[in-house]
Amino acid sequence: MLVRFGNLLSLSVALLTMAGHAVAQTPTMTPVPQIISTSLDGHFLLRRSQAEPGEHGESRKSLEICSDAGEVLYSWNNGLGVTTALWSADNRYLAVNDMPGEQGDLVRLFSLDKAKPAIVVLRQPNGKKLIEQEQERHGSFLSSVDAVSLRAEEWHDGRLWCQLTGTSHPKRQPTVHVPFHHLLVFSVKGEEAPVLEQEWTLTEPREIPVRDPAP
Repeated sequence: MLVRFGNLLSLSVALLTMAGHAVAQTPTMTPVPQIISTSLDGHFLLRRSQAEPGEHGESRKSLEICSDAGEVLYSWNNGLGVTTALWSADNRYLAVNDMPGEQGDLVRLFSLDKAKPAIVVLRQPNGKKLIEQEQERHGSFLSSVDAVSLRAEEWHDGRLWCQLTGTSHPKRQPTVHVPFHHLLVFSVKGEEAPVLEQEWTLTEPREIPVRDPAP
């Protein structure tokens, strides 16, 4: 009886060991990328997948622009993943609102060439440059721009329409913040950077200035 029990015990240990090896050797399942949007002609895809964690362990997403054959033409990482993708009617350009953006600047712009296929980056988010440009246009010795946010809205007649919002303050009253809203119209040609053609001041919704709370 002791011999038989010993044999059963040895067999059980062997089976458990084999099962452990089987589990250890099971390959890790790679998450399938999620297709966010497809160009109007179907030649390009924008997709999202889980990326490696950042330096501090934060979760990140990988965004990829691919050909219809699955070739990755351009990719980048961010914390939240893309919110909207706007394809031009002629399928030559893609505007992406990339959350959370870079200091308020959300807009990425790409030129698409389906013949190669290939991608050319025409614009990347640059919050520091954006606020400097707004300061040059609307700042003065009496007022200064606090913050801005740029978001692509739509393509219209081959032009990219974007909404710019933000706040400014009188230099003698730094605790008062005055909201503003502008509609920017960019022309896009070939593989050149977008050019600001028109700027419209939006008066609605009409917001009142806000003062910082007293310390």
